[in-house]
Amino acid sequence: MALKTKFVFEPPSDEEIEYESASESEEERDEEAEDSEIKEVKVPKKKKTQSPWDFSAYSESVADEHSRRSTTSIDQKITNALERRPIPAAAAEDDDSEENSDVEPHHQEDFRPEEEEEEDDDVATTSGNDADSFFAPAEGVSFHANSFLELHLSRPLVRACEALGYSKPTPIQASCIPLALAGRDICGSAITGSGKTAAFALPTLERLLYRPKNRPAIRVLILTPTRELAVQIHSMIGKLSQFMSDIRCCLVVGGLSTKVQEAALRTLPDIVVATPGRMIDHLRNSMSVHLDELAVLILDEADRLLELGFSAEIHELVKMCPKRRQTMLFSATMTEKIQELIKFSMNKPSSIEADPFTKRPAALTEEVVRIRRTREGNHEAVLFALCSKTFTSKVIIFSGTKKAAHRLKILFGLAGFKAAELHGDLTQAQRLDALEIFRRQEVDFLIATDVAARGLDIIGVQTVINFECPRDLTSYVHRVGRTARAGREGYAVTFVTDEDRSLLKAIIKRAGSRLKSRIVSETSIKKWSQMIEQMEDRVSSIFQEEREEMALRKAEMEATKAENMIAYKDRIYSRPKRTWFVTEKEKNLVAKAAKDAMGINKGSGHEAISAEQAETLKMKEKRKREREKNLPRKKRRKLEAAREMLEDQEEAKGQEKNKKDKKEKTGISLVDVAYRRAKAVKAANKAVDAGRIVKKAVKKPKHPSQATKSRTEEMQELFQGDMSEKKQKRTLAGGVKKKSSFKSKSRYKRK
Repeated sequence: MALKTKFVFEPPSDEEIEYESASESEEERDEEAEDSEIKEVKVPKKKKTQSPWDFSAYSESVADEHSRRSTTSIDQKITNALERRPIPAAAAEDDDSEENSDVEPHHQEDFRPEEEEEEDDDVATTSGNDADSFFAPAEGVSFHANSFLELHLSRPLVRACEALGYSKPTPIQASCIPLALAGRDICGSAITGSGKTAAFALPTLERLLYRPKNRPAIRVLILTPTRELAVQIHSMIGKLSQFMSDIRCCLVVGGLSTKVQEAALRTLPDIVVATPGRMIDHLRNSMSVHLDELAVLILDEADRLLELGFSAEIHELVKMCPKRRQTMLFSATMTEKIQELIKFSMNKPSSIEADPFTKRPAALTEEVVRIRRTREGNHEAVLFALCSKTFTSKVIIFSGTKKAAHRLKILFGLAGFKAAELHGDLTQAQRLDALEIFRRQEVDFLIATDVAARGLDIIGVQTVINFECPRDLTSYVHRVGRTARAGREGYAVTFVTDEDRSLLKAIIKRAGSRLKSRIVSETSIKKWSQMIEQMEDRVSSIFQEEREEMALRKAEMEATKAENMIAYKDRIYSRPKRTWFVTEKEKNLVAKAAKDAMGINKGSGHEAISAEQAETLKMKEKRKREREKNLPRKKRRKLEAAREMLEDQEEAKGQEKNKKDKKEKTGISLVDVAYRRAKAVKAANKAVDAGRIVKKAVKKPKHPSQATKSRTEEMQELFQGDMSEKKQKRTLAGGVKKKSSFKSKSRYKRK
């Protein structure tokens, strides 16, 4: 799809709209303007002609409430473990007066394999700007504005921006707001921390000022990949609309009360911030919840929404939305998967890429720590060595799995560090509490999975440590984007092993000479290794306590469920069953296919490759095709013929293999069935002989000709009878046996 757009924003003329007279006097307005140092902006009245993006009002809001389980927290368990067995404090402090780590300029030769690898030209990286092949920047769009007044925003929004400390629009805001006010579809891309949330929230709130207030409806739907990001956007919209009393926003995410959210949706709020799964659940199973009058659909972190199981849900939600709507799509990284979503959901979108040549924040310092083969078991010791001396506060540590994140949380607590954890095994209340205490700086470390890698804006984060190396460059960009936001300084430290060379090359190409290599003191690593070994017993005991508590909690839940089923059986069975847009079987098949594609199933035989490797193979194949085009026609035809022959041979081999496997499978199944039957007969005979089973007496037939026969004898008689009938038919039809019409060849022999 060619995305060529040209747009110049022109404010409406006086002939088209009538200006609403202010209720306050001129003196009061002059005094208020002097106090706030903001020029008065006249609010235009809605045109009498109805536009395709009309809005309606809503006058009440419903507060979301959620219940928290009263169980023993992990911090209490760590405290109990410390009381039982204190940690020796000698190992916590280094006796050496020198620093425990040195930072040096990184050299790419350090990570080169033993054999020489291919040229760097063959390596393709997946950065946020690799979508140039199908995204074209919108022409006539200005990326610069001195104030929010120049963007034709209303006075309440300008006052809110001033209250939040927004003095000047960022490039993505200055380019997106005029287009969004005109109702255009937008694909926006900018580096992390550039203000993308305000870029779509401000024009949306501006348009809601002119909605028809006599017809309440859901006008704006904002979809996010994670619950924490949805909570943050909901809070941000509340801050931007603090001077707009009649704008209502609702939060619809998993983990919170379904009944409360259903009641809030029935009141038809103006804006709904949701995750895809819970929103589909309400649209299908809640009464009086629909999107018939939706005017704006916003997809934040769109590339993440399309990963794994989110793709089908997004397509289902787009189908439920009206076709006549505005769609805006934002992300710091644009991938090829987004092209399909654009064709499916957007109408002549304008592509906006703010600062296309800025691949990384200028104030970000990127470092790598090489984990050698002799140190593979000491990842945790290296991490503790860094966190005890160099990076001591406002640190986010990204782990690869939920189990590893929980183990690190326990180790940090036993070592005396203040830390919180954030991953999918926690309840939503616990996840929100972890974010809140880290924002308030009650803890120094936040140990998280990729749940915290998207869109979260936590002010004051100084360092991001990738304890487990991310799977591709896109994940790396979003992880390190939690620091060095809005011009602030920040550090990003990544632990790299020999298996992560492809990602390291991509990071080198992105960071250039600014990438540094950090060397950690071996003395500090040895001391922390000994400490971790001493803490293993207490870690095991904490895990055992958690398993026992989980089993007890599960038993209590089952007992409560049984009591409710007995007490409220009729009421429970009278409720309609909750449905989904695919069946459970189809959902499992999709999940299995996604896992096979990612190489998660160990028995599949397929090696999992990263996005960098896949992109590299694709570029190599593309260059190979281009080189073949320049060959003479005779050689090119020979190559094509050879390629076709190879494809035919592979197809034939595949067919033979399938036949062989099918035959072996059938043979094995028949043998198994025969063996089981013989075994069952033998066991039955033994039981009869032992007297445990009494064999039923068979009634004797009245006439000997009516004697019962075994099934094999019956089958033999039937078979013989069929054969005899066929022989009789042949003799009756032909009479005498016919001779062959072909004469003997003996007459043609030479004498």
